[in-house]
Formats: sequence, structure tokens, C-alpha cells
Amino acid sequence: MIDLHVHSYVSDGSCSPREIIKMAYDKKLYAVALTDHDNIEGIDEAEREANKYNIKFLKGIEISVSYEEGRLLHILGLGIDPANEYFLNVYNRLRKLREEKLENILWTLKKQDIFMNTEELKKHAAGKYLDRQAVAKCLVEKNICRDVPEAWQKYLDPVPYGKGELLEADEAVDIIKKSGGLSFLAHYHKRIGLEGYTKQEAEEHIKYLVSLGMDGIERYYPSYSDEHIEYAEYLIHKYNLIPSGGTDFHGSNRPEIALGSGENRFFVPDSIYENIRLELSKRTDERMS
Repeated sequence: MIDLHVHSYVSDGSCSPREIIKMAYDKKLYAVALTDHDNIEGIDEAEREANKYNIKFLKGIEISVSYEEGRLLHILGLGIDPANEYFLNVYNRLRKLREEKLENILWTLKKQDIFMNTEELKKHAAGKYLDRQAVAKCLVEKNICRDVPEAWQKYLDPVPYGKGELLEADEAVDIIKKSGGLSFLAHYHKRIGLEGYTKQEAEEHIKYLVSLGMDGIERYYPSYSDEHIEYAEYLIHKYNLIPSGGTDFHGSNRPEIALGSGENRFFVPDSIYENIRLELSKRTDERMS
């Protein structure tokens, strides 16, 4: 088994990158990708542990992008080089701006008689910048919310992102590609995805994303129905997309999902990893030639 969609406590998961890799070893997973939301701070730790346990590892990220009609999409980047200069410039600019915009979040919370300051948030920071994840964790620490998902649903999701806080789809695909990675539309069936569109409309959006350079979609996801799987396979074959998949593991923040196995006997075969690895190697060779 493999798992190419995994979150640590660097974003909204509950486990450290080190714990995730040890868990993968205990469960005999062949390959893992760490794909924290808009954050690469856990990658080095996870990679060191993966090397220690001889687990195949892909450096990843899940980028939140602004799409039409106020919709959000999640674009997974797999096989990225987080040290790539172009990638880092965009990444640091985005994270710095989001930290600056946190005052809007704190002001909104203050109107609801919830008070916190940046000093309280700093102990929840992942890397040098503060973000909404730090606010969510602080809300849990103050016993205002029982867990991070509740904090997001109740207090953070209702506050729209400001101008510049989100990349557009073309920008996300671009920085993933320029950092040597492959881009995938995550959980196309969800609200943060293409939910609500007809199949014909969804296909038009897939065609548009492919025109931007998107490489693939998630073929494997725990909550896909048979119909979702059939439609994903249709898109993959028609548009020559690269399939990916994972559990979207969040530890105890989504206890129904286990690393590598999800629910309902879900698993992702290792051929998915091998196909992605071969494509990454092919593109590396093309860039070097």
C-alpha cells in the first residue's frame, strides 16, 4: 500500500511528520507523500525518517487555490523541490501576506468575545510565519473548540481570504511544475473541488485545468463512490491524466481515516507511486537534456 495524500500537525493533522513515517513503517507502507496545506515545513523531518525506515517518499504540498464563483480547489504537488528558488519566492510571499492578514481573523474573533494575540499564536507556528492553522490550534488550546476541524468550520472558513492570500489555479500549477513536481486535482467530488457541477460542466473545468498544465487527478480517495471512481477513470483515460491517490490522513482530527487504508477496505496500489516516480524521472531527464 501507499499513501500520497497525508497531513501532519504542520497543517491541520494531529501527528508529527516523524510519527507519520513511523506509522507508515509499522503498517508496512511502501511509499508516502507529505502534503500539508500550503506548508512545506514538515518535509525535511519526514524525508529523514523515510530514509531511516527505507520508505519511498515524495515531497509534496496541497495548495489552496481561488477558483470561479468564490470556489476553492485543492491542487496537490507531488515530487516538488521545496528548495527551488522560484517556488520559495512565491511560497514565502504568500505566507508573509497571510500572516499580515491575520489581524482580520483576530478582529473577527474579538467581535465574538474571543481574544488572542500574536504572542499566543507563535507557539503554534509551523515555520517562521503565522497562519490560520495557528489560530485553529489556539482555539483548541483555549477549549473554545474540541478539535482543529471544528475551529475551521466554525470560525475560520466563514472569513473569506483577502486579495493575494490565495493563488490562482494557473499559478499553483506553475510553481509546482517549475519546482520539478506534478500537479493533481484533489478530491474532485468535494465542495473544495467540483461538487455541484454536472458531469459535463465538471469535464469542462477539467479540460481548462489541463490546458493550464495540470498533470492528473486523484483516482483513489476514501469517500469516492463507485460512480466517482468510474468518472475519474473516464477523465483519466480521455485526457491522458496521471492518476494519484491517498487517504487525506489527518490523524485524530479525522479518526475515521487510517494512514494507508482509509475506510471501507480502501487502499492505493504501489503501481500508482511507480507511475508517478517514472514520470518525475522522465521530466528530470528532459530538463537536463
